[in-house]
Amino acid sequence: MSALDFFELSEEQLKAFSRSAVRTKIMLILQEGEMAGSDLEEKMNIRLSTILHSMREMIDEGLVAKTARGYRLTNIGKIQALLLDELVSAIAILEKYKVYWLTHDLSGIPTDLLAKIGLLGRSEMISGDHITLLRALDNFIAELDKSKEIRGVSPVIIPQYPEAIATAVMNGANVHLILTKKIFDIAIKEYYDLYKDLLSHKNLRLFYIEENVNVAFTVLDDVVSLGLFRLDGEYDLGSDIFCYGAKAVEWGSDLFEYYLKRSHLVESL
Repeated sequence: MSALDFFELSEEQLKAFSRSAVRTKIMLILQEGEMAGSDLEEKMNIRLSTILHSMREMIDEGLVAKTARGYRLTNIGKIQALLLDELVSAIAILEKYKVYWLTHDLSGIPTDLLAKIGLLGRSEMISGDHITLLRALDNFIAELDKSKEIRGVSPVIIPQYPEAIATAVMNGANVHLILTKKIFDIAIKEYYDLYKDLLSHKNLRLFYIEENVNVAFTVLDDVVSLGLFRLDGEYDLGSDIFCYGAKAVEWGSDLFEYYLKRSHLVESL
């Protein structure tokens, strides 16, 4: 059965999600834990009487429970708040980079991770201009230099990338690198001595993947660098989204594991 088959059962709750900003804010704030009405009033900057009006409805619906100290989410309320949190975060990042999402190919990101796109909420887009064409690349190299854990997937040859990876390996970073077969063949041909030497280091694991990959990304200690192809099939070297924090790294790690399962380990050249 599809979600459409359950629509009538959930229609009223879906409407409740969006009909009141007060309800939404109460649920998101109560994710922090049990809270008194006065605390909610301070955090929301809304009159307590307005908050209590919505609170009574939410108690009747089984989303919030009254406690000795104030209010808390019920088990159902906690689950709905998590879903609401993900939805709000996803809508925010979709709106933040609306033109980018509309003009780039998202087929390289599996559906389950597209649904979790809100985890990339703490982010910024870095783009070059006619003077600083490779500003995004320069920022990426700077982040790479600071990292001890590096996991990347590359379907393109990016200037400075092989040397930057070599430096990271020599500096002791743990590096897992997946190249598409086409890029792997080019890289080995152009940088044979470099990769042969790098493979002698235990902190580098090199892989290749047979299938086409329509996303380029690197997961670092606390940053994910995400690059996409335009709809015309050309890789957008001038723009990357840099996503920060544990949630972004979790998302990037899941995306890396998705491609790792399809990859082949290179043990020697």
